[in-house]
Amino acid sequence: MAGRQVRGGRARPRRSAGAEWVAPCDRAIYSTPQLLALIMTRVCLCVVLSSWLLGLPCSLAADSFLLHSRSLKPRAEEAVELPRSGAAMRTPRFAPRAVAGFVVLWMLLHCGGELVAAVPPDGWYDYSAYTDCRGQPEPALYNGGILKFGSSDDPDGYRTTETGVFSPAFVVYNLNKTTMYTFSCWVKLEGAYNALITARLAPDNTGVRCIATVLARSDCWAFVKGGFVLDWPSQTAVIFFQNADKTPMKITVASGSLQPFTTDQWAMHQQDTIRKRRKRVATIHVADPQGARVVGASVSVQQTSKDFPIGSAIASTILGNQAYQKWFVDRFNAAVFEDELKWYSTEPTSGLLRFDVPDQMLAFVRSHRVMVRGHNIFWENQDATPRWVKNLTSPDDLRAAVNARIQGLMTRYRGEFAHWDVNNEMLHYNFYEQRLGPNASMEFFSVAQDADPLATLFMNEYNVIETCDDPFSTVDTYAAKLKELRAGGAILEGIGLEGHFSRPNIPLMRAILDKLATLGLPIWFTEIDISNKFDAQTQAAYLEQVLREAYAHPAVSGVMLWTALHPSGCYQMCLTDWGLNNLPTGDVVDRLLNEWRTLQAGGQTDAHGAYSFSGYLGEYVLTVTYNNRTTQSTFSLSPGDETRHINVQM
Repeated sequence: MAGRQVRGGRARPRRSAGAEWVAPCDRAIYSTPQLLALIMTRVCLCVVLSSWLLGLPCSLAADSFLLHSRSLKPRAEEAVELPRSGAAMRTPRFAPRAVAGFVVLWMLLHCGGELVAAVPPDGWYDYSAYTDCRGQPEPALYNGGILKFGSSDDPDGYRTTETGVFSPAFVVYNLNKTTMYTFSCWVKLEGAYNALITARLAPDNTGVRCIATVLARSDCWAFVKGGFVLDWPSQTAVIFFQNADKTPMKITVASGSLQPFTTDQWAMHQQDTIRKRRKRVATIHVADPQGARVVGASVSVQQTSKDFPIGSAIASTILGNQAYQKWFVDRFNAAVFEDELKWYSTEPTSGLLRFDVPDQMLAFVRSHRVMVRGHNIFWENQDATPRWVKNLTSPDDLRAAVNARIQGLMTRYRGEFAHWDVNNEMLHYNFYEQRLGPNASMEFFSVAQDADPLATLFMNEYNVIETCDDPFSTVDTYAAKLKELRAGGAILEGIGLEGHFSRPNIPLMRAILDKLATLGLPIWFTEIDISNKFDAQTQAAYLEQVLREAYAHPAVSGVMLWTALHPSGCYQMCLTDWGLNNLPTGDVVDRLLNEWRTLQAGGQTDAHGAYSFSGYLGEYVLTVTYNNRTTQSTFSLSPGDETRHINVQM
């Protein structure tokens, strides 16, 4: 189905979009510790509620559970209001205490399923996503998870926010810290043709945060997908919607879903995807010259190269530094030049070309068979444009200069760089498109494709994957620009995500990757680092989270770190000091590189003359020994679901 990404898990039953109440006990599956915790929680709450019904002092928590029991059909005057200017959330008045209390007591005794995070029936994350606008919303993921509403068909479900947007608000209870929450829904507008809509979470103990964005329209339904993790438990929280330009409008929401996963479940999903996407089972069949199977032959398998590219930026500081060069090639199979190919480096003044440094860097990576990305041909940021180029006031002069730049660069390095970032950060800046017209980027891609047809041409942008608070580079904005360029004839075949993270939001990161995966193009993390505002240990912890999520996602094709080493340090994050002593981030990278390769496998052939193993994709050396005879050969494990069979004759 066009515009949809579906991977992992079993098929889920469809249900019609719209308001639908699903009892919590019909959705929850509990482990034994969870069940014990649930029973204890019910007992405590029953005591509290019984005291409250008898008029004895009780916790204010009971009032929040009353809101829980009434949330299916709230009256307009009972709508929950988002806190304004730091004011505390107000608990609305309800029906007579006894009636409401007995309703809640019945729910606690017979259901209580939302007091503990429920897992989906099959236990797996749903990678489904959509980037096309549709006539009707799809059913809610996870059957709605722990949300109460499937849609906002009931007018009483609407509320007014400070921005003048009429939209429903989801009230959720007892959110746990460190739990991975994935949020999704479908939205449609009234009162405006299109708008950037942000879904926000307002917990009762921390600030409001963005959890998802979507470019919504009035003539179709748009899919929202995001998520969040909390540092502290939240008893009551509100999910609400805002439009970026504050234009008054109404937002209709359907098929809302909020699904929690424990950190162990999340890690299990990562490992399962790695097993399916980054590894493959191989069987070695050993036979004698007559074709009879050989039992008990000794088999040794060693991986010599990895299929999945993991690399780092390098700078001119690597030239002549043999220790740095050895450190680099011992770890990485991909590279990108930090600044040395940028226009301000190769042509600081008009006509003065300086390619000696990038030529030497290219010779180094080529000699070690390291794949290298080309970064970049143009950069839309005016501050990163050569001064002499900025001073070209005539559009004709500027066009001549950019044509000379792209032809000279691409002709010189034709066939050398696997990728090219053609027009860097075009969602945030517009120097060339402002001077040369809105089709400038399309022309750049066209000329680059003609000059080096073997190179994969990329968009490259920041704050697409790192956050959802940047209105210039939301996931839908990125997808729309990519579709626009391709519709205009640009041969754009790669999605570049820089990955300059502050504190990573891993559920949001996965959701954005899910949506970008619907475009059907390879996704690369091109410049990963963690902000230096964190200490070394925190940087390392966040880096590990990002790398594990990137490596595990089925749509990601490569990972680059922005860790070019200088005597003064690195842009934001180094892996070592200048003496090549590992920092905590370097320890993380070394540990993961060892984890994600088959160091060595071996054993003896069984009664069928076969030996099987599961190995990471890449190149291997195979050694088989039997009766003092040894044979050696090579083979590769490429992506595939079926077992790879290798035949060896002794």
